[in-house]
Amino acid sequence: MNDERTQGIKKSVEDIIGSGTVLKRKKKTEEDLNRESFEKIILLMEEIQTRGVLLQADLGLDYSNYDEKFYEIIDRLFTMHFGKEAAEIIFFYAYERINPDGSVNELVDENDQTVTLTNPTDLWYLVNHIKNKTKKIKTK
Repeated sequence: MNDERTQGIKKSVEDIIGSGTVLKRKKKTEEDLNRESFEKIILLMEEIQTRGVLLQADLGLDYSNYDEKFYEIIDRLFTMHFGKEAAEIIFFYAYERINPDGSVNELVDENDQTVTLTNPTDLWYLVNHIKNKTKKIKTK
């Protein structure tokens, strides 16, 4: 760890405790790497959708038929990996959560409780909760 910021933190900790310290980076787990990949995919999907809306609005170009096959592939991969119920939440987040006017549709669970999804990280944890819950039900 040689960057200036890390060295500044190290020195501050040493000054506080009055002793030398060694800083080590925590190695990312497979779960961390999977979450980061998932979040990046969701952010890229949002970016692509925004690009499509802007092309339609600004230039009158409609690439929805062209993009549809790519979205179908992505949707099927999500379904294969997370299961149908969890994938439907992903589809809601990606395609239905934000309306064209910028308003936000709420996700409501089976108990009529609003489920807050403000970013891909929130989505990741919800989808994995559903995936794990469904997996437990199937194995019983």
